[in-house]
Amino acid sequence: MAGYTVRPAEPDDARAVAQVQRASWQGAYLGMLPHRVLIAMADAQGPSFWHGVLKRTGGEGAVLVAELDDEIVGFISFGPIRERVPGYSGEFYALYVLPEAQGCGVGTALMACAARTLVRHRSIGAAVWVLEENRLARKFYERLGGIRFGDGKLLRYAGEEFPEVREVAYGWPDLRRARWLVEN
Repeated sequence: MAGYTVRPAEPDDARAVAQVQRASWQGAYLGMLPHRVLIAMADAQGPSFWHGVLKRTGGEGAVLVAELDDEIVGFISFGPIRERVPGYSGEFYALYVLPEAQGCGVGTALMACAARTLVRHRSIGAAVWVLEENRLARKFYERLGGIRFGDGKLLRYAGEEFPEVREVAYGWPDLRRARWLVEN
């Protein structure tokens, strides 16, 4: 899949970003999340949600997209860490790549571009939360040198806890030393 480009997302990308997220969720989370949560998340984070996110400015975070032949095949959103974790000031909020574009370096390129931006904004350490059952994503973060930390937490969505679903954290205490950051 050589030939993809990574660029900052624009408000006009909202529909494509929502489509990538929906397709990725269906491919990755089916059977991991309660069906009603999967549907609710997809409905809540549709094109209008992403249009609002992409219209915001002022350093609250950023969204980058990977594009191939004028089609968005993946995206990453990132910014300041949302939950206080000592040693980590940045967070990768969401990384999604279309199933047919996975395994081709798109996710790594998105992570590298986001990490460089975090470092430029003085977020040296960054973390990501991932579903404990999502072995494919966990292996991806481990391959990038992510260190699992903490005991994890129950998934909370729309004010409700789901005890059958746990999230675990991976972190990079110093992004400047990340091998994949230099290579991409």
